[in-house]
Amino acid sequence: MRQLLWVPGFLLVLAVLVDLMVTCIQAGEGRLNRAVHRALYAALHLVARRSGRRAALAWSTPVLISGSLVMWTALMWLGWTLIFWSQPGALVGADSGQPATFLATFYFVGYTLSTLGLGEIIAPRPLWRILTDIAAISGFFLLTFAITFIVPVAQARADRRELALALHRAGPGAQALIVNAYTDHDRGLHSLTVDLHTVLNRVDAAHLNTPYLHRLRDHQAQDALDLHLPALGEALLILLGALKGECPHGLRRALASVESLSCTFHETQGGRLPPPPPWPDLEPLRKAGLPLRSDAELHAFLREHEDLRRRLRAMSAAGLWTWAEVARPAPGQGGAGNSKSGD
Repeated sequence: MRQLLWVPGFLLVLAVLVDLMVTCIQAGEGRLNRAVHRALYAALHLVARRSGRRAALAWSTPVLISGSLVMWTALMWLGWTLIFWSQPGALVGADSGQPATFLATFYFVGYTLSTLGLGEIIAPRPLWRILTDIAAISGFFLLTFAITFIVPVAQARADRRELALALHRAGPGAQALIVNAYTDHDRGLHSLTVDLHTVLNRVDAAHLNTPYLHRLRDHQAQDALDLHLPALGEALLILLGALKGECPHGLRRALASVESLSCTFHETQGGRLPPPPPWPDLEPLRKAGLPLRSDAELHAFLREHEDLRRRLRAMSAAGLWTWAEVARPAPGQGGAGNSKSGD
């Protein structure tokens, strides 16, 4: 049986290499990486819900990145250990000439993958010397792709924070976004569309390339994309469905970016979507002077975009935000905007 251990070892090494390439090069997420992320994220989410502390989710970035790196390293280390251990005498002590034990083989693979090349254990036969070189190359490959995996996350988190902070200061909340843009911005409602196109496109592209970004959470409300993106989506839907006259230029393009982000979120998170959120209360918007259609016309429009609203609600719930926080009214409008909003 020992002579056949190279088969699972080879499969483990191949699986890690494929997972690295899919996760770091192709637009997507490797199966191994997805499985580890889902398990770790589910544990963090459970702790956050049971403890009632959103701060637990703020650990998602270091936990998920560390989980991926540990998983890839451990599986590749184990795979090459099984390959070298499958053949008695493949490795021997440099001084004693005695066949290496399993632990010695494990140690040899570790410093080979890390490209240290200590030389305490050697491969006496040509085939195993070549495999030692291949193992060292795969270790360098692992290190290179680990860096490729980490660096884009830092840039994407900066773009996410830029978008979330802009929306937080413009609102926060769907109705506040509309009222503040209409009454307190020199570009009016265009500040919700044209002004956000560049950063929206960057964030959308980043999540299409690396969908696991949807599992990264922030503790502070001002940094939470899972709070402010649903608010922006709800605000754009209200404007498109309720505003009389011509809609702001670029509204549909901005809404398309929000919908794309909501789709990659659902593909990443999986699971059933919640029911659609409550109808928005238009009274605070009317009091602010916006020319609006009737509630019935808005409700008919929102029914056509029910799936999008369900995804936006799922996104806010994943960050442990209530829909009342997403759809809050503008400051000074009292609780009218929350009267029809539930968790």
